[in-house]
Amino acid sequence: MFDVTNVIISIVGVIFAVMVYVIFPLIKSKVTNEQWESICNYALAGVQAAEILIGAGNGAQKFEKAKDYIEQQLAAHGINIDADTVQIAIENAWKALGLDQKQTVSEAE
Repeated sequence: MFDVTNVIISIVGVIFAVMVYVIFPLIKSKVTNEQWESICNYALAGVQAAEILIGAGNGAQKFEKAKDYIEQQLAAHGINIDADTVQIAIENAWKALGLDQKQTVSEAE
């Protein structure tokens, strides 16, 4: 006869391992709506400042300037996010400011 108890214990162990090492860290890494609004505001300010300080062209340099500003603000306010989220915030701010359309028009000329 086959003992089902060991199979069930193994399955429960795998489920708990997945929860502890995958699901819980994902939940902890999520930001609240209020934090996301703050991130978006920092991104807008960072992109605007980079555009003014560095000027046309130099996209990589402007990105780094905006990224540094955002990371400083997040650290000052205790918000922890990963680099991908910072990049998404910068891209959203860039689009919200209409800078993606400006680039397209200048390329067409």
